[in-house]
Amino acid sequence: MTQESAIVADEVDLAIVNCLQLQPRASWTVLAEALDIDPVTVARRWQRLSSTGIAWVTGRATGQGTPESCLAVVELSCSATETLAIAERVTELPHVLSVEHTSGPRSLTLLVEVRDLAFLSQFLLDSVGSIPGVVATSSYAVTKVYSMGDHWQLHVLDAAQQAVMMRAPQARLDGLTSAQAPLSRPYDLIDRQMILLLGEDGRMPVATIAARARLSESTVRRRLTDLVSNGRVVLRCDIALPDSGWPVISWLWAQADAHDIDAVATRLRQISGIRVCWRISGGPANLMLALTTHSLHELSLVEARLATEVPQMRILDRSMVLRSIKRMGRQLDLSGRSIRSVPLDIWADPASHQHP
Repeated sequence: MTQESAIVADEVDLAIVNCLQLQPRASWTVLAEALDIDPVTVARRWQRLSSTGIAWVTGRATGQGTPESCLAVVELSCSATETLAIAERVTELPHVLSVEHTSGPRSLTLLVEVRDLAFLSQFLLDSVGSIPGVVATSSYAVTKVYSMGDHWQLHVLDAAQQAVMMRAPQARLDGLTSAQAPLSRPYDLIDRQMILLLGEDGRMPVATIAARARLSESTVRRRLTDLVSNGRVVLRCDIALPDSGWPVISWLWAQADAHDIDAVATRLRQISGIRVCWRISGGPANLMLALTTHSLHELSLVEARLATEVPQMRILDRSMVLRSIKRMGRQLDLSGRSIRSVPLDIWADPASHQHP
């Protein structure tokens, strides 16, 4: 066991992460006030959490700024001997937000950002289809985001602590579908440059962004305010799932009547453990859920609760995440901790990432 792997997040660490889930760029002074500890202690603890890959803050664009852009779930059936090599290759692709090794007939499940369905076709044929060992692909378009991992919280803060963190203006967390984000103007080169830097570190200081992007600090502050407050960039604080106490993730494919689906999704968001809820198109299921649980045993209990509390929904299929390999632009190790940032340059041409 390495020295880094021996480090365990304690209750104070979890509270710091929860604060940053509410306000990813909040000052250490604000966190110190909320938690009643010294700002230097907060900063030191966060440095330890981030340097060991236990927790991190990232930023990414909310879609590509066009009405047709959307998320897509891509399932890959792979040759068993090539699955790991394929996972490593797709992790490097700039349009791939997340990569999971999953149970069942699907070897790998990807979440990708596409500018339109033609782009998805090109991505599947050029970027993925050319990789040796990929036997088959299937895909589903996410047509509406009800909740994302962006919204998920540890819920370890009390009401007074939450009140301190919520005093600052709240960034919009609309998910990734462009229909939910302002389309007043497309992302320009400066936006993209700043978003890629925030992908490296969502708490990167304004002065550092300005120096690396060769911009004035006033420009960076103005642009950052626009991107965050208008929901054009999502900032989120993540924690390695085993360190969070919620180590198990399962995907459910479900079906609800089209007239009831919004009401069903509203009810689902109130159930503890629902990390993701999407409306999807492209198959018999029209809902896709991610359940986060404390243990494998708890999974059956949550499913039983779903059957009781959301009887309008029928589960069609399920899959368990055996390992998260990439999550929202971060490559993860076997313990789910962040190893490095992989730039989410979602505007890149997929043809430039073909594999021989």
